Amino acid sequence: MLPTANIVEKFDDNNRMIEGYDLQKNTYSDQKFAKDIISKLPVEKDGVTALIDGAYFSEEINNRAKAKGIKMVPTNLTGGGKNNNCDKFEIDEKEHLVKKCPSGHKPITSKFKEESYRAHFDKNNCSSCSFRKDCPVIKQKKSYLFKVSEKTLHRSQLITKMGTPEYHELASKRAGIEGIPSVLRRRYKIDHLPVRGLIRGKVYLGFKISAINCKRLIKGLTNRPKEGLPALLFNYLLSLFSFQRTYRFNFAA
Repeated sequence: MLPTANIVEKFDDNNRMIEGYDLQKNTYSDQKFAKDIISKLPVEKDGVTALIDGAYFSEEINNRAKAKGIKMVPTNLTGGGKNNNCDKFEIDEKEHLVKKCPSGHKPITSKFKEESYRAHFDKNNCSSCSFRKDCPVIKQKKSYLFKVSEKTLHRSQLITKMGTPEYHELASKRAGIEGIPSVLRRRYKIDHLPVRGLIRGKVYLGFKISAINCKRLIKGLTNRPKEGLPALLFNYLLSLFSFQRTYRFNFAA
């Protein structure tokens, strides 16, 4: 069975460095990798952005990341990205109340039960609403029912955000990590490791990752203004990186 590797790269506009990696059996899921990464990362008081593939993302993982000051930015979502427009409703998530519909009408009743919002709207308002064909409300005998789980609401909010130019610009930065698997295969022959076993393979993968980081360090130093080598090396290693991105791929070992 082919093992699966996960790479974590930290970067800003001028620097990038692989700061984490893991090697597991092929049955190890992307979301398990994501949970492992978050558990190892320190609490970010000033906040940090993690650019990830959609397979690494879930509501639970996002909440774990938020608790550590990490903002998760998935570049796509598993299961499709269809929006049911429930995020168009004005909802107070602190009070767990539906305040208004997209057309500005207040609900007759609003409740939050079993992690879901339920709100009834006046039948006359909904029947003649121009937004009706795109509205997720369900027609009932005496009213129209709006019902959405907290999880679905957050997914809908995320899908809307993913459609903005700002989000596209940020998410596009994750593409920079996709060259690492190619480099590992072409230059470092990662598909043909001279060892067997997960532990030995992980050690050899670490050597390959170290080689990539050393080349990046040397390249960064040669591109810096000339100054004392100790100070230059020290300052370079202390460079702060503002984003993180993760990538998973398979290879033969």
